[in-house]
Amino acid sequence: MVLMFWWLALILLALAAAAVFWFRRPKSTESSLAVAHSGRMTSLPSFRRAMRRRLVTTVALLGVIVLTGLSALAGVARPAWVETVNPERKMRDVMLCLDVSGSMLGYDADLLESYQELVDRFDGERIGLTVFNATAVSAFPLTDDYDMVQNYLAEAEEGFRTWGAEGTDYSWSTSPPNIGGSSLIGDGLVSCVDNFDRQDEDRSRSIIFATDNMLAGEPLFELNEAADIAVDAKVRVYSLSPPSVLTTTQTKELRSVSDRTGGEQFDMGSASTIDRIVEEIQSQEAANTPGRSYTIVHDMPVVPLALAVFGLAGVFVLAWRTKS
Repeated sequence: MVLMFWWLALILLALAAAAVFWFRRPKSTESSLAVAHSGRMTSLPSFRRAMRRRLVTTVALLGVIVLTGLSALAGVARPAWVETVNPERKMRDVMLCLDVSGSMLGYDADLLESYQELVDRFDGERIGLTVFNATAVSAFPLTDDYDMVQNYLAEAEEGFRTWGAEGTDYSWSTSPPNIGGSSLIGDGLVSCVDNFDRQDEDRSRSIIFATDNMLAGEPLFELNEAADIAVDAKVRVYSLSPPSVLTTTQTKELRSVSDRTGGEQFDMGSASTIDRIVEEIQSQEAANTPGRSYTIVHDMPVVPLALAVFGLAGVFVLAWRTKS
């Protein structure tokens, strides 16, 4: 514990000492007048008891005054507990990669809800979101601001539930008129891989790839080529798909791509999917990196100020007893 304003307490203490010295200076008085036979009175037992009580009361009054003064000075000095926090952040990055093509519009709201459940389970990982159709758009970059992430995902989910098959801003922004085709799965995966930053750091990187793998156009990268790029970038791909729209061929291709990158293929309808994805990602080795240090000051004036208040009440009581 430290005193934040200790210098102020010292100044007040010095002023109090100066005031006591000034008012207690001996003043010139007239000669004392002797009283004859006073010894008889001072030798009386009742007088001696009264003098002892007065002495005890006076000593107690002085002690309470000193305690009250010191408590007040301690409160003015602002006692506080200073804590320096140096948090560590996990060096794991997770890119949420969402297919917003026409065949996925009926599932995207549920997938975004699943993404929110995933974020609830993460602790320290950086999260990003990329959506794709004919082209890809970064909804938000990798960040550890989980409140922002959850608010964004909740708003996006509400948008998909509201607009349904008509699509959302994501559907329109990822299907510009100058780009032919749609649902370019391989191109979408490559864009998600490219959106990882801090390439000079040894970080764990994972993609949660939500798609039905229903290609409808001529992509620049086939899905297997995109998987090669992910392997070269040391990015694991965990595919998350609506099982009701997948054929056996599409399912096998997604599973093959996920396995090649060290990830796994999941069905979004499975009750254990969220737990398994989180467990897989958090089991990856990732060193901790120091976060930005910050200082927290916990004020603790309650005890000294409470003592000063009770002491002041005691001063009034003892002063009255002394006068009586």
